[in-house]
Amino acid sequence: MPIVNRRQQVTAILNQFYAQPIARVSFELLISISVIVFFAVFAIRPTLLTMSDLIKEIEDKRKLDQAFNQKIAALSSAQNEYLTLQDRVTVLDEAIPSRPNLVESIKILERIASDHNLPITAISVSNIPEEPVELFVFEKTKRQNLIVSLTVSGDYLTIRQFVEDLKNTRRLFVIEAITFSTGDELGKRTLKASLSMNLPYFGIPKAEVKK
Repeated sequence: MPIVNRRQQVTAILNQFYAQPIARVSFELLISISVIVFFAVFAIRPTLLTMSDLIKEIEDKRKLDQAFNQKIAALSSAQNEYLTLQDRVTVLDEAIPSRPNLVESIKILERIASDHNLPITAISVSNIPEEPVELFVFEKTKRQNLIVSLTVSGDYLTIRQFVEDLKNTRRLFVIEAITFSTGDELGKRTLKASLSMNLPYFGIPKAEVKK
C-alpha cells in the first residue's frame, strides 16, 4: 500500500475520533488538569509555604508567650515571698552582709571582749578586702570568707562565755577552731585562747573584678 494512502487513512481516523464528543471532552479535561497542575506548582505552592511559615511563627510566639507568663507568675510569687519576709532582710544582711565590713566586725569582737574584760593580745586577718563604694550586682556576687584570727587571755569560763556571745551576735562568726595555751604574765598563770574564724560576706571574686 502506498505511504500516501496510509497517511490519509490515519488522518481520516484521527479526524473521525476528534469529531466525537468524548474526544473533545477528554482533550478539554486534559487541558483543565494541566492548568490546575500549573497553578498548584507555580501559584498555590508559594502561598502554602507562606502559610506554613506563618503557622510556625504563631506557634513559636505562643510558646514564648507561655514562657513569659510563667516568668511573670514566678516574679509575682517571689514578690509575695519578699513582702512576707521583708522584715527579715535587714537581719539577713547583718548576718552575711553584702560588703566585707571588716572594721565593723572587728569592733564587734572588741566590744564583746571588753564586756567580758578579756584583753585581746593579738588579732590578724587573712587579707584586707576592698570596701566598694557602689553596691554589688547581685548576679555577680558569690559568698566569700574573711579569715580572722584572734587571741584573748583570761579564765576558761569567761573565754567560753565570750565564744557563746560571738555565736549569738547578728553578724555571723563561724568559729573553725579554738586553741588553748598557758603562760606567765607578771608572775601570774594565764590562759590564752586563739580563735580561728570565718566571716562570710557576699562579694565579687577578684578574678571577675579584673574582667
